[in-house]
Amino acid sequence: MRLKINLSSSSYDILIENNILDNVKAYIMEVYNNKKIFIVTDDNVKNLYLDKVIKSLEPDFEVDYVSFPRGEESKNINVYSSLCEQLIDKGIRRNHLLIALGGGVVGDMCGFIAATLYRGIPYVGIPTSLLSQMDSSIGGKTGIDFYGKKNILGCFNQPKMVLIDPKTLDTLDKREFNNGMGELIKHAIIGNPKLWGELKNKPEITDEIIYQSLSVKKKVVEEDEFDTGLRMMLNFGHTFGHVIEMKYGYKHGEAVGVGMLMALNLGVDLGVTPNEYYNEMVKVLKLYDLPCDYYDYKEYLKEIIHDKKNLSGVINFILVDKIGSIVIHKIDEDSLKG
Repeated sequence: MRLKINLSSSSYDILIENNILDNVKAYIMEVYNNKKIFIVTDDNVKNLYLDKVIKSLEPDFEVDYVSFPRGEESKNINVYSSLCEQLIDKGIRRNHLLIALGGGVVGDMCGFIAATLYRGIPYVGIPTSLLSQMDSSIGGKTGIDFYGKKNILGCFNQPKMVLIDPKTLDTLDKREFNNGMGELIKHAIIGNPKLWGELKNKPEITDEIIYQSLSVKKKVVEEDEFDTGLRMMLNFGHTFGHVIEMKYGYKHGEAVGVGMLMALNLGVDLGVTPNEYYNEMVKVLKLYDLPCDYYDYKEYLKEIIHDKKNLSGVINFILVDKIGSIVIHKIDEDSLKG
């Protein structure tokens, strides 16, 4: 299945295909005609898929790689610096290609390196986790954590292509798979009532489900590439979720699930969200063993002032008014401080 992403700055395809890792070379040749490729991966995905991808690319391409320890804690400026140094030592040039092989941390890190090293190197994304397939495969958001804030250093940088192999989900442990469901569930409630209904029956996550979910994000990103308007709807669950993630150590998709519950509570209190949506969300989250811990959103309002979604002292809260539809509620920073 091929999903075309049409943006003002660039356009690219997302290919969703079982066992696509065995055929990486054919797709890379569509977007890259030089010889040298550098793969950025982590130590976990390296053991699972690096040899397979290199085998697919060689001998038509000369392939080298760098890797770093898995996990969000590696998404920092020191690891970024080390990877850039290694790539320079290995002889990377501006016209070479980077491949991000791994989950969301790898995608964020590789995309940020690609945007900043030599002022720009082309890259291709191969997301291997459900979270990265749902979240970072569309949109071009890249970055690293800094000063205790998630993704606060970063930029928009679109890939040349994204290759999604649903078979990589077979090697995820249960918690990591469910982690990705947090973003998939978000796409359903904000933009796809049909998918929301399907998720209540815990369907198998096939290429078709992935396509449905990504189609929600595709539509939004195409209309608002740089996250200044409509794209804010993708932040549903994130304004609170990022605080919860950094404070208590949840995985990202888990924190988004908790953040969605907090946002639904805020919506109910403001008279925007129907009461029953909260209980529906709890049931769906429980189907995928995602946390449904209760946090009073009022206690965390002051902590979101430094969130990236604070635009000139105004926080835009994304609220659901009906399944598949959102509204934006603005609260100024001064009132949060009070």
